[in-house]
Amino acid sequence: MQQATHPRLHVRDAHDAHIVFEAVRQGFLRPIIRRLNDRERNTIVQSGAVFVWVECDDDAGLKRWTDGRIWGQSRMRDPYLFYDEKLPFDPSEGSYDIANRSPTYRFVDSAPRSGPTSSALSHQDRMSHPHPGLVKQAYSAWVSSNLCIKPQKWHLTAYFTYAELSMLPTIDREPLLRKIIVPSGIYRTGYARSKSDEERSTAGRPAEERIPSLNALKLITESYDESQQHYSHVSRLPEDQRMIRMLNSRHIM
Repeated sequence: MQQATHPRLHVRDAHDAHIVFEAVRQGFLRPIIRRLNDRERNTIVQSGAVFVWVECDDDAGLKRWTDGRIWGQSRMRDPYLFYDEKLPFDPSEGSYDIANRSPTYRFVDSAPRSGPTSSALSHQDRMSHPHPGLVKQAYSAWVSSNLCIKPQKWHLTAYFTYAELSMLPTIDREPLLRKIIVPSGIYRTGYARSKSDEERSTAGRPAEERIPSLNALKLITESYDESQQHYSHVSRLPEDQRMIRMLNSRHIM
């Protein structure tokens, strides 16, 4: 029977996902290697569970993630996609009746959050009230550990409930995961990124690395200037020769 890659974890941003990926790549955590069977869906798909799987085209691997549940439409909370589970609807009781709502777990403005920004909390903040059922968050990245091998698409699928989200441990509270160092250049977000996201992802690098085109532009400019100087010299050469001949003729006279 397969187990969740991590049984209880709150993944907040892309870096958290990359740490989990790197723990899998180094063999500290295990990925899901085949489609979940009915027993696994009923026992390991629960709040806090995190699953890493590699997209594969052959029949032996996973082409897409299935958990046997019905989900609403996706919502992007950078860099994750979120899905709220569709719950059974009883017309006699009404849907999301105020008297039967789950408690609201929200942060107040006067209590700033510490640590990395959580996409799950951002998803929660944009709702009028927390979804009472299970929430699924999904992230994808292209993984290139070897330039000679075609990049693979890795996926992270996590589940949580808002009632339990604040109690799930984060990366910095996990002794194993907080020691993982993510090498640069291996993981590239699989979803379409915005320009601002690219700027944030390279914010800590030197200017030459953040904007490599500056060096190229400098070389092009210098080459252009040199060519212009050379061109100017060549174009003035006949005039110089004429002046030299004139001066020489005067000197002879």
